[in-house]
Amino acid sequence: MKHLTTVKHLPTIINFTAGLLLLMLGLAGYASPEWFFTHKYDVLMPSPQSRTILRVMMGFMAVMGTIWLAACVLFFNQRRLLLLTGIMTAGFVASRIGGLLIDGLEQHFTYFELGFETIALIVIIVVYRLTRPSQ
Repeated sequence: MKHLTTVKHLPTIINFTAGLLLLMLGLAGYASPEWFFTHKYDVLMPSPQSRTILRVMMGFMAVMGTIWLAACVLFFNQRRLLLLTGIMTAGFVASRIGGLLIDGLEQHFTYFELGFETIALIVIIVVYRLTRPSQ
């Protein structure tokens, strides 16, 4: 019986983790776009405007994380939110694959992120299927 209770809470745990990751990465990238983009991705920022646009993107990511965390508290049906978390994660996976195909395969860090996001997507799909309501 304890196993069923744990499985029931997995969507909430996954949704909360997704929101927390979005929030933390967004705040880190906003606070220091140089660290986040230059050291991690080799993105050059020759002007204040280039730093500002990256801060806007990271601020948006932090807001999405905050919304996701709020949804974990406000929504009773975490399985529906898990579906949205899966769609968001699939978007990250598709975008990374697209970037590899369009921009070239020589992107070592992208493979690490793609692997992480693919595993996360598989876990989300499995949990979504495990928590479907009884017929």
